[in-house]
Amino acid sequence: MIKKLVFLFCVFVLPVFISAKPYQISEPLKAELRQNYQRLQAYPDSNEAKFELAMSYAYTGQIKKGWDILKSLDPAYSKVVITKYQALIDKNPNEWKYHFKIAFGYFFDKEKTRAIESFRKVLTIKPDQVWAYGFIALIKGEMGQVDEAIRICKQALKMEPKATAIRFLLAEGYRKKGRYFRSLKELFVVGRLQSAEARDRKDVGF
Repeated sequence: MIKKLVFLFCVFVLPVFISAKPYQISEPLKAELRQNYQRLQAYPDSNEAKFELAMSYAYTGQIKKGWDILKSLDPAYSKVVITKYQALIDKNPNEWKYHFKIAFGYFFDKEKTRAIESFRKVLTIKPDQVWAYGFIALIKGEMGQVDEAIRICKQALKMEPKATAIRFLLAEGYRKKGRYFRSLKELFVVGRLQSAEARDRKDVGF
């Protein structure tokens, strides 16, 4: 049995573990990330500054960093986000970032269905925004729709195999379904990608 597990590890897990490389952030998004980071340094108590930096992290795949900032926001700020970005959407409905941000407003206002609708609007405008798929999968998982969350994660990873946070979500989905070997395989890739990201993202500026 042990020999069989070692063989399976070498054939299926080790190759992806060794070859994994991190998701690359575009230069415009890096610039926006630096700007929002500096803004929060200047105004550390600003809910707006916190939210904007969290969003920059969210749509560049740095989910944990963004989530840690969002947890520090006043819960009532979700209403501010919804009001602000609905007004901006009314003026410019084709700006995908507005839909991405209002989705978080809905999510923290416990309107999960509307959050999913907004993330799907992001994908209508910008089909390669892989992190919108990731957040749809996250919400589906929270709603107990684990099979659907797994399906969406797989769809996203076909677009961007280096999406670390989505691989982690997939691993968690497999764990919930009792598919422990598949979960372990994804977690090995996650570990490799995280190590590579720590090296490669030093050029973001902080």
